[in-house]
Amino acid sequence: MNDAVKSFMKKGYLVSPEIINEINSEDETLILATLNSLKEKPLVINENLLNLIRENKNLIQINWNEFDKSRVLFEKNKDKSLYYSFLTILNPGEAQNLPEIPKENELDIQEPLDTNNGNVIILKNYSDSLKKHDVQEFIGYFKLRYDKLKNILLSRKELQNATSINRILGKIEKEKVTIIGIVNDKRVTKNGNILLSLEDPTGIINVVISKNKYELFEIANDTLLDEVIGITGLAGDKIIFCDGIYYPDIPINNELKKSQNEEYALFTSDMQVGNKKFYEKNFLKFIEWVNGDYGNKEQKEIALKIKYLFIPGDIVDGVGVYPGQEEDLDITDIYKQYDLFAEYLIKIRKDVKIIISPGNHDAMRIAEPQPIFDKKILDKFNLMDNLYFTTNPSIVNIASTKDFSGFNVLIYHGFSFPYIAENVDSIRRSGRLENVDSIMKYLLQRRHLAPSHTSTQYLPNAEEDPLLIEKIPDFFISGHLHKTKAANYRNITLMNCSCWLGITEDQERRGIKPDPCKAILINLKTRDIKILNFMDV
Repeated sequence: MNDAVKSFMKKGYLVSPEIINEINSEDETLILATLNSLKEKPLVINENLLNLIRENKNLIQINWNEFDKSRVLFEKNKDKSLYYSFLTILNPGEAQNLPEIPKENELDIQEPLDTNNGNVIILKNYSDSLKKHDVQEFIGYFKLRYDKLKNILLSRKELQNATSINRILGKIEKEKVTIIGIVNDKRVTKNGNILLSLEDPTGIINVVISKNKYELFEIANDTLLDEVIGITGLAGDKIIFCDGIYYPDIPINNELKKSQNEEYALFTSDMQVGNKKFYEKNFLKFIEWVNGDYGNKEQKEIALKIKYLFIPGDIVDGVGVYPGQEEDLDITDIYKQYDLFAEYLIKIRKDVKIIISPGNHDAMRIAEPQPIFDKKILDKFNLMDNLYFTTNPSIVNIASTKDFSGFNVLIYHGFSFPYIAENVDSIRRSGRLENVDSIMKYLLQRRHLAPSHTSTQYLPNAEEDPLLIEKIPDFFISGHLHKTKAANYRNITLMNCSCWLGITEDQERRGIKPDPCKAILINLKTRDIKILNFMDV
């Protein structure tokens, strides 16, 4: 055993036998530096991982426990596609250049993939932070967010010449300038113009947006505090006269991915089991349809091609979520609510992979990121091996194969949505919560799920911002508002999922008008969308 391998073992890493004699001291330094940058780390360093590190590939923050499990299954010849899917995700767009898989484990190109066992890879789950949070933690959190969004903004050609604010403050002569900053103040001047105060690590400067530039003024009017934006304009004496505002946004040329296989994903939310107004009969008909036991011949055929069911939160109604809730409850024991929900889920056929994340009615903290359910709740589902529990938010990859990197699904329950609906002027004027697709589009443009400090409760983390939309998804799904909405923004499918609950006094107080008993069905081969109505069954 060489010294490098001994060093890895002391650091908690195992080295695959086929590369024990290949690793040298240079590899040791490079590998440890790469792995130390990851919050979650792999257990075993094998040939594929070593080659990715040597090629300076950016190892994204995937779920490395799942990666190690997929590698074991691959080496035991039990699942040939899942491990390769991980490698494809680690090396996006370059599947053909992936490190060669050892011949004794070589994928049989002629062997058809088992499309009855769709792949589910949890790319991003967020670990719980139990440390004390102080002012410095908030400062580090916003500094991290600024740096991440700045890097995204710098990829825009309009902002590639961005300079720091302190270099502009000394300018007196009018000249073209470009900056990237975080919005720390916004007001309307006595002349009716908008004045933004932008800050970066070097200073603060005011930016004027003239009311005579109508489109630009409307964009500025929708800007929230704490957003990170790019500005172009003319510099004056400690001021910029704006002629362009830019958001991190989704690239215009974002790829519309389609699966090679005709299979379906199903999306619904907010069952809120335990409430007196839970539509139990309708939900059971929904399950019956998923199992292929309800509907006409065509509907049954489609149902049996469903491989994935997503439920982004509020699976039970909870206890003590709002004043007077006990009057609305049919089941007042939170654990018995989960017991009943587990009874429903176990009825669903086992080849459907069910992905569940929490919401604000579930038995956990409201502050985001919300962790996965605790063990006492998870134990209620231990008879079902087709369930995947994630945090809120999370990123899950589905439908990957040897030749296809799969779809990345961004899951977020949607607790920040009401704030956006009330504080973004164009959304407020166009229907508030009724305009949920505009809310989701707004967040994608900002590349953040809660761009303003008070838009949701959260735990600051100076090492990671869980609410940042760093990886561009193929699907962005949410719940919370009890609406059924599907839209497209730059080849990302946006879906706010329906509920299975009648209107309550609490919903009326919050301006929520439910659209219950619906599910959104997507053909992964064509990306066609259907909204299914189980209200009158």
